[in-house]
Amino acid sequence: MRPSVVARFGLLLPVLVLLFATTDARSQESDSLESIMVTGSRISYRDLLDTPAVAITRPGDYLLLPLNLFNDTRSEQGRKDEIHATIQKMLARAGQRFEIVHGSTFTVRLDKDNYRIALDNDAKRPDANQVALFLRTSIGGQPERAEEMALALRAFVEQSERVGRTEIEAAGETALSLNRPERFRHEIIKAIAEDTDQVRRTLGQGCKVSISGLSSRIEWERVSMSELMLYIPYSMDIQECAMPGG
Repeated sequence: MRPSVVARFGLLLPVLVLLFATTDARSQESDSLESIMVTGSRISYRDLLDTPAVAITRPGDYLLLPLNLFNDTRSEQGRKDEIHATIQKMLARAGQRFEIVHGSTFTVRLDKDNYRIALDNDAKRPDANQVALFLRTSIGGQPERAEEMALALRAFVEQSERVGRTEIEAAGETALSLNRPERFRHEIIKAIAEDTDQVRRTLGQGCKVSISGLSSRIEWERVSMSELMLYIPYSMDIQECAMPGG
């Protein structure tokens, strides 16, 4: 019996961060250090309690649907040929609207020249092969269309032609990627500074307010299908405040 979809995507469903390249293999090393991909559930209220008071919310650059292609044709070469032919047909249908990408640490966008990727052995079936892919579409600054985009991604998979005994399974959760999150650093620091000034004005100019942790790298949480909350894990210390007339 084949593993269930949940078993296949068990490593993808928790919230995790993957280094995510956005172009071809030649630019993997530089791009993968500048982009993030987040999969899994959106942030809960309890998770929100562990984040700092000041954060900004920004839409991601891509919405992605994790896929698993599985094949149990008798011959190994037959399995490879049928999976690769399925990918080839998906690429032909994708056009400019969708992209198919492969890999985790270093991710490569597939095209007509590089789609014959290496396949994985199925852990429970010595006579089966599989491969994990992502189908992605650009959010294009339109986060309000994320639900529509997610439906389009799933419709594309449902309508894709399976060659031979190839099966395509889609994960229950979409993924969200953002290019160069550190480009928002100064915007976040500015928001923290404005909040600090407001705290000082509210409590009195005599208060000593200090901020630590601003040298930390940006962190993130997914807050909706299309948006990430970006923040720096800073802390604020307030001392020597005197009440008016005290």
